[in-house]
Amino acid sequence: MRIEPEQYQRVGACLAAVRRRAKLTQTEAAERLGRRQTFVSEIERGLRRVDVLEIVLISRALGANPAQLLAEIHEVTGSVVAGSKPHSPKRRPKAR
Repeated sequence: MRIEPEQYQRVGACLAAVRRRAKLTQTEAAERLGRRQTFVSEIERGLRRVDVLEIVLISRALGANPAQLLAEIHEVTGSVVAGSKPHSPKRRPKAR
């Protein structure tokens, strides 16, 4: 399975929505995370990958429930993942 850039954009959009619901600017969110504003911007635009632990930390910094945020991310990325074809390795010819 491949992860497409569109999926990172959808994750970023979810994180941006949570930040806006918390009525925070990117700069304020970055301060809570101890990071620069560009870090938040790159995540929200889908230019930076985030792992599950970062999502938990970000959600807590924004006052959001990590489980609910992950469910929201699953919902918006699920159709992209469901439409993906599993990666199958190339078959080698049998030795005779």
